[in-house]
Amino acid sequence: MKEKKLAILTIIVGFLFTFFAVFLVPVIIGRLFKSNVICNIIFVVLPILLAALFIFILGYYVNKVTLLNTIEIENETQLGKKNDFYNLYLFQKTVYNRAKLRGKQKQHVIAFSFSNLAVSQNVNRNQEVFGINGFIASYLNELYKDVDMAQRDLIFGFDHGTFLIYTFKQNEGSLNTICETLSRKIYEYANANCRHVSVQPFFGIAMVNDEETLVQHIENAQIAREFSERNFETVTFYQPSFRKTVNTNDIDELQEALEKNEFVVYYQPKYDLLNKRFISSEALIRWKSEKYGLLAPTKFLGKAEAVGLTHEIDTFVLRKVCENLNDLRRRGKRILPVSVNFSLYEFYSASFLDTIIKIMEDYDIPTNLIQIEITEATSQANQFLSISIIKKLKDRGIRVLMDDFGIGFSNVGNLKKIPFDAVKIDKSFIDDIATDTKAREIVKFLIGLCKVNGMEVIAEGVDSKDQVEILRRNKCDTIQGFYYSQALSKEDYEKFLANNPFEKKEDVNK
Repeated sequence: MKEKKLAILTIIVGFLFTFFAVFLVPVIIGRLFKSNVICNIIFVVLPILLAALFIFILGYYVNKVTLLNTIEIENETQLGKKNDFYNLYLFQKTVYNRAKLRGKQKQHVIAFSFSNLAVSQNVNRNQEVFGINGFIASYLNELYKDVDMAQRDLIFGFDHGTFLIYTFKQNEGSLNTICETLSRKIYEYANANCRHVSVQPFFGIAMVNDEETLVQHIENAQIAREFSERNFETVTFYQPSFRKTVNTNDIDELQEALEKNEFVVYYQPKYDLLNKRFISSEALIRWKSEKYGLLAPTKFLGKAEAVGLTHEIDTFVLRKVCENLNDLRRRGKRILPVSVNFSLYEFYSASFLDTIIKIMEDYDIPTNLIQIEITEATSQANQFLSISIIKKLKDRGIRVLMDDFGIGFSNVGNLKKIPFDAVKIDKSFIDDIATDTKAREIVKFLIGLCKVNGMEVIAEGVDSKDQVEILRRNKCDTIQGFYYSQALSKEDYEKFLANNPFEKKEDVNK
């Protein structure tokens, strides 16, 4: 650490200089003036002045060495090795000094982490976390190793899992370029060195203004970074609306509903057109509220995500499905595989696979009875990581379905890249196929596309016999919708499987 060596060298030189000044300077001056009086005065006064000066300098540099030692220890703990990367204190101090010199230049604060904070804060002292944090620090330092501090347009720091960058003279385009470059470098390092750590960079950017302090600007950038993490967006620019708080009643009501077991799971069967029987179902959550009655997920899942209860909701559904499957098996009833939806945040959590396997083991449920549904948007939030997760699920014998295919910014190339077992064509494409030629052609194309990639095709929201016949002619595999059945409670679902008008008994028993 150059600054530490310089501080120690300054202390040594200062000591030698003081020694020289105290003992030799009075003698030299006395001889020049040939006066013992002057010599004696200097002998008394000069040591006092020099001692005071030396103590001041010594205190300053000892404090600096102590601070740099502390930074080394912090960086060894958080970045995996000793280096001179600034902590929050030195970052703020440097920014204060530089901002005064740079005047009114446009300035921003960037806060980012290579993954969600639970991973990047190194809660388990993981060596791969150390490695990637250390790589980022070294890479950033390397950018300006030959540039004088006063000329740098970027100042770097690190604070408990979050990297900080203070920028000068950057516009929105160049800020995005900085984030893209860092993301690419992080992925390159992760591909070569990380096998057990989830990598998905999240950036938050806040513009500096005169109304707020540096501490507030850093906090704004961190809030924007958290928004990126929560919504799986790579870069988010801070907006004052991000500070709006969630209604406390929402949190209390949802937590109380979980504690009182007010959430229930319904099942919607899926019909195989070729074999003419139901082959699986989808688990759909409902809130059976004492206050509001039976609520569809659109009425409360958004609030649950806002207050951070997606993990509890998602794992509740899986646990309840496994409990119900276990009960059906114990009573000798008909059992079909069940697909369970997982939110974006839960799917990318570091404990996702372990949580699923643990719950299934708790109820002794074979992996072929549970299927995972994620939206196309979720799979695209981090394609590199989603492919890895899906492969691990498939290796365990768990099928993975793409939900809502076709809505949003769909890319047909994704079907080739991501190894889904089945694709669910969104209801919005199915609604008009009986009356609109273009809609029929689009659905025909989507079905063919999925077939080419070896994936089962499931049509969602099928409500009429005409829609069923069109889908049958176009080689759709599976139908889900009100034509065959709405979502059913556990009891009604069990009765439906035992006796429904769409299956012949001999087909069911094959």
